[in-house]
Amino acid sequence: MSVTLGYAEPLDDDFDKEHLPSKLGGKPRWLDPTRPLSVDKVQCDECTNPMVLLMQLYAPEDEPAEAFHRMLYVFICRNGVCHKASAGRCMRVFRSQLPEDNSIYTAQESEAAGSCSDDEDDMSWSLAEQVRLASVCVVCGLSGSKACSKCHAQFYCSRAHQVADWDAGHRAQCGSTHPQMSKSAVYSRKLQHMMYPELVIVSEEEDASKLEASNADYDDDDDEGSDDDGEDNEGVKPEDMALVPVTGEKVEDSEVDVDRAFLLFQRRIQKNPDQVIRYTRSSGASEPLLVSDLGRPEAQADVPDCELCGAAREFEFQIMPQMLNYLSIDSADSTSVDWGTLLVYTCPKSCNGASGASAYASEVICRQNFSSQGIGEKFVRALHGDDSGITRQIESLRV
Repeated sequence: MSVTLGYAEPLDDDFDKEHLPSKLGGKPRWLDPTRPLSVDKVQCDECTNPMVLLMQLYAPEDEPAEAFHRMLYVFICRNGVCHKASAGRCMRVFRSQLPEDNSIYTAQESEAAGSCSDDEDDMSWSLAEQVRLASVCVVCGLSGSKACSKCHAQFYCSRAHQVADWDAGHRAQCGSTHPQMSKSAVYSRKLQHMMYPELVIVSEEEDASKLEASNADYDDDDDEGSDDDGEDNEGVKPEDMALVPVTGEKVEDSEVDVDRAFLLFQRRIQKNPDQVIRYTRSSGASEPLLVSDLGRPEAQADVPDCELCGAAREFEFQIMPQMLNYLSIDSADSTSVDWGTLLVYTCPKSCNGASGASAYASEVICRQNFSSQGIGEKFVRALHGDDSGITRQIESLRV
Protein backbone atom coordinates (compact mmCIF):
# COMPACT_ATOMS: atom_id res chain seq x y z
CA MET A 1 0.00 0.00 0.00
CA SER A 2 1.45 3.33 -1.10
CA VAL A 3 1.61 6.05 1.58
CA THR A 4 2.21 9.75 0.97
CA LEU A 5 3.66 11.66 3.92
CA GLY A 6 3.00 15.34 4.58
CA TYR A 7 5.39 17.72 6.34
CA ALA A 8 4.80 21.25 7.66
CA GLU A 9 7.16 23.92 6.31
CA PRO A 10 7.28 27.74 6.47
CA LEU A 11 5.46 29.69 3.77
CA ASP A 12 7.50 30.88 0.82
CA ASP A 13 7.17 34.14 -1.12
CA ASP A 14 4.87 32.59 -3.72
CA PHE A 15 2.37 31.12 -1.28
CA ASP A 16 -0.05 34.05 -1.50
CA LYS A 17 -0.45 33.34 -5.21
CA GLU A 18 -1.46 29.72 -4.59
CA HIS A 19 -5.20 29.10 -4.96
CA LEU A 20 -5.19 25.35 -4.27
CA PRO A 21 -2.78 24.80 -1.38
CA SER A 22 -2.43 22.03 1.15
CA LYS A 23 -1.71 23.82 4.38
CA LEU A 24 -1.95 23.90 8.13
CA GLY A 25 -3.72 26.68 10.04
CA GLY A 26 -4.50 30.24 8.98
CA LYS A 27 -7.74 31.07 7.20
CA PRO A 28 -9.23 28.64 4.67
CA ARG A 29 -8.41 29.01 0.98
CA TRP A 30 -11.81 28.14 -0.43
CA LEU A 31 -11.92 25.98 -3.53
CA ASP A 32 -14.95 28.02 -4.56
CA PRO A 33 -14.29 31.50 -3.11
CA THR A 34 -17.74 32.63 -4.19
CA ARG A 35 -19.28 30.21 -1.68
CA PRO A 36 -17.34 30.04 1.59
CA LEU A 37 -18.56 27.72 4.33
CA SER A 38 -21.12 29.18 6.73
CA VAL A 39 -20.47 29.27 10.47
CA ASP A 40 -23.48 27.12 11.37
CA LYS A 41 -21.64 24.15 9.83
CA VAL A 42 -18.67 24.46 12.19
CA GLN A 43 -20.08 25.59 15.52
CA CYS A 44 -18.72 23.51 18.38
CA ASP A 45 -21.46 21.41 19.95
CA GLU A 46 -19.87 21.89 23.37
CA CYS A 47 -19.16 25.65 23.64
CA THR A 48 -21.10 26.85 20.53
CA ASN A 49 -18.14 28.99 19.40
CA PRO A 50 -16.95 28.82 15.78
CA MET A 51 -14.29 26.22 15.10
CA VAL A 52 -11.15 27.24 13.24
CA LEU A 53 -9.22 25.65 10.40
CA LEU A 54 -6.76 22.98 11.48
CA MET A 55 -5.69 22.07 7.95
CA GLN A 56 -6.83 21.75 4.36
CA LEU A 57 -5.67 19.18 1.84
CA TYR A 58 -5.84 19.41 -1.94
CA ALA A 59 -6.64 15.86 -3.06
CA PRO A 60 -7.92 15.80 -6.68
CA GLU A 61 -9.38 12.64 -8.21
CA ASP A 62 -9.29 11.27 -11.76
CA GLU A 63 -12.80 9.91 -11.26
CA PRO A 64 -15.47 11.12 -11.07
CA ALA A 65 -15.09 14.12 -13.37
CA GLU A 66 -16.79 16.31 -10.76
CA ALA A 67 -13.80 15.81 -8.43
CA PHE A 68 -11.09 17.04 -10.82
CA HIS A 69 -10.44 19.72 -8.19
CA ARG A 70 -11.05 18.39 -4.68
CA MET A 71 -10.30 19.95 -1.29
CA LEU A 72 -10.73 18.57 2.22
CA TYR A 73 -11.09 20.98 5.16
CA VAL A 74 -10.61 19.98 8.80
CA PHE A 75 -11.96 22.30 11.50
CA ILE A 76 -11.58 21.93 15.26
CA CYS A 77 -12.55 23.89 18.36
CA ARG A 78 -9.60 25.65 19.97
CA ASN A 79 -10.99 25.10 23.47
CA GLY A 80 -9.23 22.01 24.76
CA VAL A 81 -11.93 21.35 27.34
CA CYS A 82 -14.38 20.64 24.51
CA HIS A 83 -12.13 17.83 23.31
CA LYS A 84 -13.02 15.78 26.37
CA ALA A 85 -16.20 15.04 24.39
CA SER A 86 -16.36 12.85 21.28
CA ALA A 87 -14.56 14.06 18.15
CA GLY A 88 -17.82 14.61 16.30
CA ARG A 89 -18.84 17.33 18.75
CA CYS A 90 -15.71 19.47 18.44
CA MET A 91 -14.29 18.57 15.01
CA ARG A 92 -15.62 18.68 11.44
CA VAL A 93 -14.43 17.59 7.99
CA PHE A 94 -15.84 18.93 4.73
CA ARG A 95 -15.20 18.02 1.11
CA SER A 96 -15.50 20.53 -1.72
CA GLN A 97 -14.93 19.78 -5.40
CA LEU A 98 -15.21 21.14 -8.92
CA PRO A 99 -14.99 19.63 -12.41
CA GLU A 100 -12.17 20.64 -14.73
CA ASP A 101 -14.56 22.74 -16.77
CA ASN A 102 -15.86 25.27 -14.25
CA SER A 103 -16.52 28.99 -13.93
CA ILE A 104 -14.00 29.56 -11.12
CA TYR A 105 -10.57 28.61 -12.50
CA THR A 106 -8.71 28.92 -15.77
CA ALA A 107 -5.72 26.73 -16.62
CA GLN A 108 -2.35 28.21 -17.42
CA GLU A 109 0.82 26.44 -18.45
CA SER A 110 3.53 26.62 -15.82
CA GLU A 111 6.57 28.70 -16.73
CA ALA A 112 8.75 25.64 -16.22
CA ALA A 113 6.73 23.50 -18.63
CA GLY A 114 7.59 23.08 -22.26
CA SER A 115 5.38 24.48 -24.99
CA CYS A 116 4.17 20.99 -25.98
CA SER A 117 3.49 19.73 -22.48
CA ASP A 118 0.01 18.50 -21.67
CA ASP A 119 0.87 17.10 -18.22
CA GLU A 120 -1.61 18.27 -15.57
CA ASP A 121 1.29 18.69 -13.12
CA ASP A 122 2.71 21.34 -15.44
CA MET A 123 -0.47 23.41 -15.25
CA SER A 124 -1.29 26.17 -12.81
CA TRP A 125 -4.71 27.52 -11.99
CA SER A 126 -5.82 31.11 -11.61
CA LEU A 127 -9.16 32.66 -10.78
CA ALA A 128 -11.26 33.56 -13.79
CA GLU A 129 -11.67 37.28 -14.37
CA GLN A 130 -15.42 37.22 -13.78
CA VAL A 131 -15.13 35.66 -10.30
CA ARG A 132 -16.35 37.93 -7.52
CA LEU A 133 -15.07 36.90 -4.12
CA ALA A 134 -17.64 36.51 -1.37
CA SER A 135 -17.27 38.46 1.88
CA VAL A 136 -15.53 36.44 4.56
CA CYS A 137 -15.01 36.83 8.29
CA VAL A 138 -11.95 38.97 8.99
CA VAL A 139 -11.12 36.73 11.95
CA CYS A 140 -11.50 33.16 10.65
CA GLY A 141 -12.30 33.30 6.93
CA LEU A 142 -15.75 31.70 7.13
CA SER A 143 -18.66 33.25 5.27
CA GLY A 144 -19.00 36.89 6.39
CA SER A 145 -22.73 37.30 6.74
CA LYS A 146 -22.48 40.16 9.24
CA ALA A 147 -20.87 43.58 8.76
CA CYS A 148 -19.60 46.19 11.19
CA SER A 149 -22.57 48.51 11.70
CA LYS A 150 -20.28 51.55 11.86
CA CYS A 151 -17.83 51.23 8.95
CA HIS A 152 -19.51 48.44 6.96
CA ALA A 153 -16.02 47.44 5.81
CA GLN A 154 -15.35 44.52 8.16
CA PHE A 155 -17.31 41.28 7.86
CA TYR A 156 -17.86 38.54 10.40
CA CYS A 157 -19.22 35.03 10.62
CA SER A 158 -20.72 35.53 14.05
CA ARG A 159 -21.28 37.87 16.95
CA ALA A 160 -18.45 36.14 18.83
CA HIS A 161 -15.89 37.04 16.16
CA GLN A 162 -17.24 40.55 15.78
CA VAL A 163 -16.63 41.13 19.49
CA ALA A 164 -13.21 39.49 19.27
CA ASP A 165 -12.22 41.76 16.36
CA TRP A 166 -13.51 44.84 18.17
CA ASP A 167 -11.43 44.00 21.23
CA ALA A 168 -8.37 43.13 19.12
CA GLY A 169 -8.18 46.63 17.70
CA HIS A 170 -11.03 47.38 15.33
CA ARG A 171 -12.51 49.60 18.02
CA ALA A 172 -9.67 52.08 17.39
CA GLN A 173 -9.34 51.36 13.69
CA CYS A 174 -13.00 51.56 12.68
CA GLY A 175 -13.55 54.27 10.08
CA SER A 176 -9.97 55.50 10.31
CA THR A 177 -8.10 56.52 7.15
CA HIS A 178 -4.82 57.03 9.02
CA PRO A 179 -2.29 54.62 7.45
CA GLN A 180 -0.58 53.70 10.73
CA MET A 181 -3.92 52.95 12.36
CA SER A 182 -5.33 50.93 9.48
CA LYS A 183 -2.18 48.80 9.24
CA SER A 184 -1.53 48.23 12.92
CA ALA A 185 0.89 45.35 13.32
CA VAL A 186 -0.35 44.70 16.85
CA TYR A 187 -3.92 44.46 15.60
CA SER A 188 -2.92 42.03 12.84
CA ARG A 189 -0.99 39.84 15.27
CA LYS A 190 -3.95 39.64 17.62
CA LEU A 191 -6.15 38.41 14.80
CA GLN A 192 -3.52 35.90 13.66
CA HIS A 193 -3.26 34.50 17.18
CA MET A 194 -6.93 33.54 17.03
CA MET A 195 -6.02 31.05 14.30
CA TYR A 196 -3.43 28.30 14.27
CA PRO A 197 -0.07 29.25 12.70
CA GLU A 198 -0.10 28.96 8.93
CA LEU A 199 2.37 26.59 7.27
CA VAL A 200 2.43 24.86 3.91
CA ILE A 201 2.17 21.06 3.72
CA VAL A 202 4.67 19.46 1.36
CA SER A 203 4.56 15.78 0.48
CA GLU A 204 6.76 12.84 -0.43
CA GLU A 205 6.24 9.12 -0.79
CA GLU A 206 7.12 6.96 2.18
CA ASP A 207 10.33 5.07 1.41
CA ALA A 208 9.30 1.41 1.15
CA SER A 209 12.89 0.20 1.22
CA LYS A 210 13.40 1.61 4.71
CA LEU A 211 10.24 -0.09 5.88
CA GLU A 212 11.24 -3.44 4.40
CA ALA A 213 14.58 -3.31 6.21
CA SER A 214 12.87 -2.32 9.44
CA ASN A 215 10.30 -5.10 9.12
CA ALA A 216 13.04 -7.66 8.42
CA ASP A 217 14.81 -6.69 11.63
CA TYR A 218 11.51 -6.77 13.48
CA ASP A 219 10.66 -10.23 12.11
CA ASP A 220 14.11 -11.52 13.08
CA ASP A 221 13.58 -10.25 16.60
CA ASP A 222 10.17 -11.93 16.72
CA ASP A 223 11.62 -15.24 15.50
CA GLU A 224 14.22 -15.18 18.24
CA GLY A 225 11.76 -14.38 20.99
CA SER A 226 8.63 -16.30 19.91
CA ASP A 227 7.35 -19.82 19.45
CA ASP A 228 6.23 -21.06 16.03
CA ASP A 229 2.67 -19.98 16.72
CA GLY A 230 3.77 -16.37 17.04
CA GLU A 231 3.10 -16.07 20.77
CA ASP A 232 5.75 -14.44 22.93
CA ASN A 233 7.99 -16.73 24.92
CA GLU A 234 7.43 -16.84 28.62
CA GLY A 235 9.28 -14.08 30.41
CA VAL A 236 9.36 -11.69 27.42
CA LYS A 237 7.54 -8.52 28.48
CA PRO A 238 5.84 -6.08 26.08
CA GLU A 239 8.08 -3.26 27.25
CA ASP A 240 11.11 -5.26 26.07
CA MET A 241 9.84 -4.77 22.50
CA ALA A 242 9.58 -1.00 22.77
CA LEU A 243 11.78 1.16 20.59
CA VAL A 244 11.68 3.65 23.44
CA PRO A 245 13.18 1.72 26.35
CA VAL A 246 10.98 1.62 29.43
CA THR A 247 13.10 2.87 32.28
CA GLY A 248 12.58 3.13 36.01
CA GLU A 249 10.35 6.17 35.49
CA LYS A 250 6.95 5.03 36.69
CA VAL A 251 3.93 5.76 34.53
CA GLU A 252 1.15 6.39 37.01
CA ASP A 253 -1.80 5.37 34.84
CA SER A 254 -0.36 2.15 33.49
CA GLU A 255 0.63 -1.27 34.73
CA VAL A 256 1.82 -2.35 31.27
CA ASP A 257 3.75 0.35 29.45
CA VAL A 258 3.07 -0.54 25.84
CA ASP A 259 0.49 -2.12 23.55
CA ARG A 260 1.26 -3.76 20.23
CA ALA A 261 -0.44 -1.16 18.04
CA PHE A 262 1.62 1.55 19.67
CA LEU A 263 4.84 -0.39 19.09
CA LEU A 264 4.00 -0.71 15.38
CA PHE A 265 3.04 2.95 15.22
CA GLN A 266 6.26 4.02 16.88
CA ARG A 267 8.43 1.82 14.68
CA ARG A 268 6.75 3.09 11.49
CA ILE A 269 6.99 6.81 12.22
CA GLN A 270 10.56 6.64 13.51
CA LYS A 271 11.75 6.52 9.88
CA ASN A 272 10.08 9.88 9.20
CA PRO A 273 9.53 11.46 12.63
CA ASP A 274 8.42 14.89 11.38
CA GLN A 275 5.43 13.68 9.36
CA VAL A 276 2.20 15.51 10.16
CA ILE A 277 -0.16 13.60 7.87
CA ARG A 278 -0.28 10.16 6.23
CA TYR A 279 -2.32 9.89 3.04
CA THR A 280 -3.27 6.43 1.80
CA ARG A 281 -6.31 6.77 -0.47
CA SER A 282 -6.06 4.27 -3.32
CA SER A 283 -8.24 2.17 -5.61
CA GLY A 284 -8.89 -0.24 -2.75
CA ALA A 285 -9.70 0.22 0.92
CA SER A 286 -6.68 1.24 3.04
CA GLU A 287 -6.06 1.07 6.77
CA PRO A 288 -4.78 3.77 9.12
CA LEU A 289 -1.72 3.49 11.33
CA LEU A 290 -3.36 3.22 14.75
CA VAL A 291 -1.77 4.44 17.98
CA SER A 292 -3.51 1.93 20.21
CA ASP A 293 -5.27 -1.42 20.24
CA LEU A 294 -8.10 0.39 22.02
CA GLY A 295 -10.62 2.77 20.47
CA ARG A 296 -10.50 1.39 16.93
CA PRO A 297 -13.18 3.09 14.77
CA GLU A 298 -16.09 0.80 13.99
CA ALA A 299 -18.10 0.85 10.75
CA GLN A 300 -21.54 2.40 11.14
CA ALA A 301 -21.10 3.18 14.83
CA ASP A 302 -18.16 5.56 14.26
CA VAL A 303 -18.01 5.74 10.45
CA PRO A 304 -21.52 5.91 8.97
CA ASP A 305 -22.21 5.52 5.26
CA CYS A 306 -22.18 8.62 3.05
CA GLU A 307 -25.44 10.47 3.63
CA LEU A 308 -25.52 11.65 0.02
CA CYS A 309 -25.07 8.40 -1.92
CA GLY A 310 -25.14 5.62 0.66
CA ALA A 311 -21.62 4.30 -0.05
CA ALA A 312 -19.59 2.94 2.84
CA ARG A 313 -16.99 5.55 3.72
CA GLU A 314 -13.33 4.56 3.47
CA PHE A 315 -10.22 5.78 5.26
CA GLU A 316 -8.38 8.48 3.30
CA PHE A 317 -5.77 10.11 5.54
CA GLN A 318 -4.74 10.68 9.12
CA ILE A 319 -3.38 13.60 11.10
CA MET A 320 -0.40 12.70 13.24
CA PRO A 321 0.35 13.82 16.81
CA GLN A 322 3.46 15.62 15.51
CA MET A 323 1.14 18.30 14.10
CA LEU A 324 0.52 19.47 17.66
CA ASN A 325 4.10 20.74 17.75
CA TYR A 326 3.23 23.36 15.11
CA LEU A 327 0.04 24.72 16.69
CA SER A 328 1.56 26.89 19.45
CA ILE A 329 -0.21 24.77 22.06
CA ASP A 330 0.90 24.77 25.69
CA SER A 331 1.58 21.05 26.18
CA ALA A 332 1.94 21.61 29.94
CA ASP A 333 -1.73 22.61 30.10
CA SER A 334 -3.80 19.52 30.85
CA THR A 335 -6.81 21.15 29.16
CA SER A 336 -5.07 21.87 25.84
CA VAL A 337 -6.11 20.27 22.55
CA ASP A 338 -4.57 16.82 22.22
CA TRP A 339 -4.86 13.59 20.23
CA GLY A 340 -3.00 10.40 19.38
CA THR A 341 -4.14 10.48 15.76
CA LEU A 342 -7.11 11.87 13.83
CA LEU A 343 -8.57 9.59 11.15
CA VAL A 344 -10.51 11.01 8.21
CA TYR A 345 -13.01 8.83 6.34
CA THR A 346 -14.61 10.00 3.08
CA CYS A 347 -17.02 8.89 0.41
CA PRO A 348 -15.07 6.55 -1.95
CA LYS A 349 -17.15 7.78 -4.88
CA SER A 350 -16.48 11.47 -4.18
CA CYS A 351 -20.16 11.83 -4.95
CA ASN A 352 -21.07 15.19 -6.41
CA GLY A 353 -23.10 16.39 -3.46
CA ALA A 354 -20.07 18.56 -2.71
CA SER A 355 -20.41 20.34 -6.02
CA GLY A 356 -24.17 20.82 -5.82
CA ALA A 357 -26.19 23.53 -4.14
CA SER A 358 -24.46 23.18 -0.76
CA ALA A 359 -20.88 23.17 -2.18
CA TYR A 360 -19.68 21.21 0.88
CA ALA A 361 -20.20 17.55 1.77
CA SER A 362 -19.72 16.55 5.39
CA GLU A 363 -17.31 13.66 5.97
CA VAL A 364 -16.21 11.81 9.13
CA ILE A 365 -13.34 12.35 11.55
CA CYS A 366 -12.44 9.96 14.38
CA ARG A 367 -9.99 10.55 17.19
CA GLN A 368 -7.81 7.91 18.76
CA ASN A 369 -5.85 8.76 21.91
CA PHE A 370 -2.76 7.12 23.29
CA SER A 371 -4.00 4.42 25.65
CA SER A 372 -2.99 4.01 29.26
CA GLN A 373 -1.35 0.79 28.07
CA GLY A 374 0.72 2.74 25.57
CA ILE A 375 4.13 4.16 26.31
CA GLY A 376 2.44 6.72 28.55
CA GLU A 377 3.11 10.34 29.33
CA LYS A 378 6.82 10.14 28.60
CA PHE A 379 6.37 9.63 24.85
CA VAL A 380 3.51 12.13 24.62
CA ARG A 381 5.72 14.80 26.20
CA ALA A 382 8.39 14.11 23.59
CA LEU A 383 5.88 14.52 20.78
CA HIS A 384 4.98 17.89 22.28
CA GLY A 385 8.59 19.02 22.30
CA ASP A 386 9.57 18.17 25.89
CA ASP A 387 12.73 16.12 25.45
CA SER A 388 13.16 14.23 28.72
CA GLY A 389 15.81 12.04 27.16
CA ILE A 390 13.34 10.06 25.11
CA THR A 391 13.94 11.85 21.79
CA ARG A 392 17.66 11.21 22.01
CA GLN A 393 16.92 7.56 22.75
CA ILE A 394 14.70 7.30 19.66
CA GLU A 395 17.32 8.92 17.43
CA SER A 396 20.08 6.62 18.71
CA LEU A 397 18.15 3.42 18.17
CA ARG A 398 19.09 1.02 15.39
CA VAL A 399 16.05 -0.42 13.59
